[in-house]
Amino acid sequence: MTSDPRGLNRDLTATQHFLYSKTPAEGTHAPPCDTPPATAPSGADDPLRQHYPGLRCGEAYGVRAAEKGAAAALFTAIALRIDTAAYRHEDDRNRRQPLRLKVAQAIDKACAANNAWWGVMTSDIFGCVFPEKDVAAALAIAKKLQEQVNATAELSLTIGLAAFPCLKYTPADVIENARKALAHAFFMGPGGRACFDAVSLNISGDRCYDAGDIDGAIDEFRNALRLDPRNVNVLNSLGVCFGVKQNYPKALTAFETALKINADEILALYNAGLVSLLMDKRDKALQFWLKAAPLGKDVFELNFQAGKLLLESGQPEKAQKLIERAAGLKPESATVQRLLGETYLAQRLVDQAIPPYKKALRLHPNDAPSLSGLGRCYELKNENLDIALAFCQQSVEITPDNGRFHLRLGRLLKKNGQFDKALAAFKKAEALGENARESILALEDRDVEKAS
Repeated sequence: MTSDPRGLNRDLTATQHFLYSKTPAEGTHAPPCDTPPATAPSGADDPLRQHYPGLRCGEAYGVRAAEKGAAAALFTAIALRIDTAAYRHEDDRNRRQPLRLKVAQAIDKACAANNAWWGVMTSDIFGCVFPEKDVAAALAIAKKLQEQVNATAELSLTIGLAAFPCLKYTPADVIENARKALAHAFFMGPGGRACFDAVSLNISGDRCYDAGDIDGAIDEFRNALRLDPRNVNVLNSLGVCFGVKQNYPKALTAFETALKINADEILALYNAGLVSLLMDKRDKALQFWLKAAPLGKDVFELNFQAGKLLLESGQPEKAQKLIERAAGLKPESATVQRLLGETYLAQRLVDQAIPPYKKALRLHPNDAPSLSGLGRCYELKNENLDIALAFCQQSVEITPDNGRFHLRLGRLLKKNGQFDKALAAFKKAEALGENARESILALEDRDVEKAS
């Protein structure tokens, strides 16, 4: 999960989500390696099997490749994919197969010269096992193979490499790791090469995350950190996974570890703030977000959330700049327009509050806070009181459990001479936690005086 702020401008105002930017599932030129466009042909109609009768394909390749690797003290597995756009977009199978055969012949020649073994993973992905070859030696062979294929077949190969031994991976795991390295290589464009590392596992973890396999993603990210303990992207990704599982202490630990390595990592700062908020540590959340906001002036969520929390903490003056910036980044968000109105209203900047409230209602006509806020603005200006009353009545109908809305309604009802209804509204506000005692007593005293 990379940290490009340009991909972070998602509206997180309705519900709380974790901010993250996933590694794209594919390069710009080819689909991911684990979702081939077609299954490997089999049987007599496969030109490769006609030329190589003992060829292992699919699962059979994986089993045999692991056996070949296990027989050596060390080995390097390679996954190779034809990634030339013209080849991949060719619909005519009869035109594709000769090109595929040329690649296979080049691979077979390279393997024969290096005591290696090869097979087919999927239709366009070949696999090789180089016993007693480390990554450096296998990489040199891979480079020459790419040059040969490009020269003879005018095709491009993308290559991923993985070595054994590595961590606690079995030979079968290493065969799969080569595919993960291949996915990593896609980001380098056609003809890219990548050796299995923490980035490969980060990409693999992202795919697990996308598929809903959070535990699988955690395993990938943890292994990535064993290879690169200071990788802040991986630490952030791990924290997101723990957050999704609602293990907030572990999530916060991951984000704070990332921040010890890079104190200005925007994603980790934002996520640490969100987790802190979910743990009811509002002051700590605000610290993270206020530090993040200057670093991500063009990131909506950072400005919105920091401004919102400042406003809720009774600091509208400090909140104003952040919320104005958020509104500039996402002007069509009804939520941020309403929040901007609330920020101005909290400072009694009534004339400034009215336009964003109106815009919020154009975008979301039944937004109860905007209806109530605009009604309050008209009350303070002593203008459009009938409209203000209608807005406030509508707000309590939509959200009957909001004490502030009942308080505002009570004020307008009182101003309109509807004292009994005003008293009922104030009592409701009091019951919902608002301080309406003075207003209630005043109306009750009036009733007593009237009765006497």
